[in-house]
Amino acid sequence: MYGDDHVICVIEDETSGKIIASGSVFIEKKFIRSCGKVGHIEDVVVDAGARGMQLGKKIVEFLAGHAHSMGCYKVILDCSDENKVFYEKCGFKKKEIQMVSLLFPIFKYRWFYLIDAFR
Repeated sequence: MYGDDHVICVIEDETSGKIIASGSVFIEKKFIRSCGKVGHIEDVVVDAGARGMQLGKKIVEFLAGHAHSMGCYKVILDCSDENKVFYEKCGFKKKEIQMVSLLFPIFKYRWFYLIDAFR
């Protein structure tokens, strides 16, 4: 836990001492919504050997519950097409689309072009 605005939830297998599931929620204040709050759920993962035990659902419910307790007016997340059904079972629905700009590959290619220019 990093404070109320950023919470990491983990589930530990007490027998092995391994973390077998985790996820996080970040609370963002939205200027355009009169400083209303939005919860962003990220990095939900369950160890392959622990799947089918509803751990992912428990993580998502905990994180969404925390966002609700912090006064968020909505909770959002991004997921791949193969995880869509899982999140629908957790009460989420598809809304809009996601856009991304990957900065690292852009700089990587520019770096290679820069190196080539000096050869």
